Amino acid sequence: MFLQGQPLNLPNGVAFDTQGNVVVVNTGDDAVLTFSTAGKLLKTEHAAQPGSDGLVIMKDGTKYVSSVRNGGVSRIRPGKKAELIAQNIPSAASMCYDSGANQLVIPMNPNNALAFIRLSSH
Repeated sequence: MFLQGQPLNLPNGVAFDTQGNVVVVNTGDDAVLTFSTAGKLLKTEHAAQPGSDGLVIMKDGTKYVSSVRNGGVSRIRPGKKAELIAQNIPSAASMCYDSGANQLVIPMNPNNALAFIRLSSH
């Protein structure tokens, strides 16, 4: 087992950052937690909405977090506060990054549909 208990609160999305650290988002709150591979908490960031599910980490360290409970997407740029870049996405679940079109692709399970969120190039 890698980690158990707090600060995990219904952990859901997991990804590796560019330094090889393990990043976890919680469904139970708005925490975006970065752990070393030894399980040491290195950093806590906060999404713009709680209820996180999906997590995408870009090469520049920017994190995108989807809220399955609140239907939004947060962008967390390195060293900056989270900003809500999309909303009203029903049950915004796990997501992926489409590098060809520079967009996030988000399943909306109850709708049997997908949302496409184009990202700005800057």
